[in-house]
Amino acid sequence: MFLDEKLFFLTFLFSTTQISGYSYNRPILPSDAGWNPNGITIANETLIGPNPFDLFINQNNTVYIPSQINGQILVFLQGNFNSIKYISANLTNSSSLFVTIQDDIYVDTFYSSVSSVSKIKSNSTNLISISRMNLCQQCFDIFVSENQTLYCSLSEQHQIISKSLTDDWNYLETVAGTGSPGSTPATLQNPKGIFLDEVNQDLFVADCGNHRIQLFKYRRLIGVTLVGNGSSNFTFELNCPSGIALDYQSYLFIADSNNHRIIGQNSNGFRCLLGCYQSQGANSNQLQYPSSLRFDSFGNLFVVDQQNNRIQKFDLIIYSGQWTMTGTMNIGRYGHSASVLSNGKVLVVGGCNSNSAELYDPLTGSWTMTGSMHVVRCRVTSSLLSNGAVLAAGGSSSKSAELYDPSIGNWTMTGNMSVGRSDHTASVLSNGKVLVTGGCCYLASAELYDPSTGNWTMTGNMNFARRYHTASVLSNGMVLVAGGNNGSALTSTELYDPSTGNWTMTGSMNFPRFRYTASVLSNGAVLVSGGSPLNSSELYDPTNGIWTVTGNMHFARNEHTSSVLFNGKVLVASGDNGGTAELYDPLTGKWTMTGNVHNARVAHTASILVNGKVLIVAGWCCPLSSSELYG
Repeated sequence: MFLDEKLFFLTFLFSTTQISGYSYNRPILPSDAGWNPNGITIANETLIGPNPFDLFINQNNTVYIPSQINGQILVFLQGNFNSIKYISANLTNSSSLFVTIQDDIYVDTFYSSVSSVSKIKSNSTNLISISRMNLCQQCFDIFVSENQTLYCSLSEQHQIISKSLTDDWNYLETVAGTGSPGSTPATLQNPKGIFLDEVNQDLFVADCGNHRIQLFKYRRLIGVTLVGNGSSNFTFELNCPSGIALDYQSYLFIADSNNHRIIGQNSNGFRCLLGCYQSQGANSNQLQYPSSLRFDSFGNLFVVDQQNNRIQKFDLIIYSGQWTMTGTMNIGRYGHSASVLSNGKVLVVGGCNSNSAELYDPLTGSWTMTGSMHVVRCRVTSSLLSNGAVLAAGGSSSKSAELYDPSIGNWTMTGNMSVGRSDHTASVLSNGKVLVTGGCCYLASAELYDPSTGNWTMTGNMNFARRYHTASVLSNGMVLVAGGNNGSALTSTELYDPSTGNWTMTGSMNFPRFRYTASVLSNGAVLVSGGSPLNSSELYDPTNGIWTVTGNMHFARNEHTSSVLFNGKVLVASGDNGGTAELYDPLTGKWTMTGNVHNARVAHTASILVNGKVLIVAGWCCPLSSSELYG
């Protein structure tokens, strides 16, 4: 943690309150909370076996995970992932568990005992059957309330039942569902995760088979759909939601299992938090059928990444809304480019006055020189390749390109493009190739760089020549190129299909733009903002190819930067209208002012660091050598 953050963090920490008397965490979260999209694996298949489903975290941040290895429960004591304890309970294929404030563990024992749920007393390993719970059905999820009522999600019987734990002879009670599958407000289909809001006894159910989240008020058997199929909230379509958690303010957090993502709610609605930009996978920013999620007391999110056989921790990110100065570069520059390397450092290259390159280390806040390029490159593009190398292409209307090797800090020449380019775009495609488009002066051509061969090949020409345009890789793998200038500002936009190499026209923007920014949002839409001399913004919907006008910025700006923060908001910074900065909230469609940068700048770069901070670097006038952090 940086020193200038400590006061802000402590203020947040001391305002964080847990609801007293509960064993689990429901932290107070700021409305603009975000989580680092790159998870940290705290347990893998070696520790927990295949296909984990559930975990539990108590208010001391002790983590409990049913392990498929030797019938054990894996315990990380008080958030220390190097302090491991095993509870050997002879479990078989246990899917769920719940730990009370007395440290008693209630666990699914459908395959281990005559009882569907058993109790393990604190400091014991013996399974104690729960009376009347010999159901011949598995409890897919378990919740135990403060008043000692056990709730069980009977997925295969399409209902939720409850049982008092203070009376052995108390009968089971159906609290949601009828026992038959259905999609009416009274029925469920293969319900999975459950969560009880003990403040008012509201029961939340992940109705997997109906792709919705249902709310059942106390002793009401008619549910209300909060999100998903049949709700008035059309922001997200769920696909077999399986896990639910609530924060202090009763906002929902959902493991949207078959969409391989985590959804969260705040006062403005629902948004995607994790696994938003890519399909299923095993990278640190991907999930594969997440099944459950929990908070620790600090607001960090823990996700059971079921098909990747791991538990992922995603750190809470809090933005103070202020800029702080950081290290000064060795050389002032503008018209340069910046890339975040796989080691977390930032490589800044070229500019209109230098062929040099230097590295920013977020751990020290300092810059060091690294190998110089062979060519001065003004308005160059740099692309991080899948092998960790960086491709610098064009700039100063050069057709040459070169590769930076972070392991040795040197540049080597690679294949030449067919034409010289500057003010072009470069996009890394899902197949690892790099697509460059347009540029000075008014080019319609596009070409592909293949890292495996070091060669460039021509691909389909755009329908319009352009420079000062933008290119955005969409979630479906296509590339959206928009606006720019070919003697006059353009409204036209077009799509590149990597599978065919062809371009097709799509909807036109409402305003002509060049020297503006484009940002892919977590919901898949593309936000464009500003451009000479506009303060307007608009959204592109990839599902229908239509642009719609959204909120105006407070200041017109061009040659600014835009960055999608970990909380889903978009930060635009500086530009030709001074040192102001603003935030766009996709849930409201509105812009709000945030802290001003210390040095107004244009033609600078902005990079999202691995800790969620935004680093802006150099720019005009003069040129600048300063850099600043937003966080």
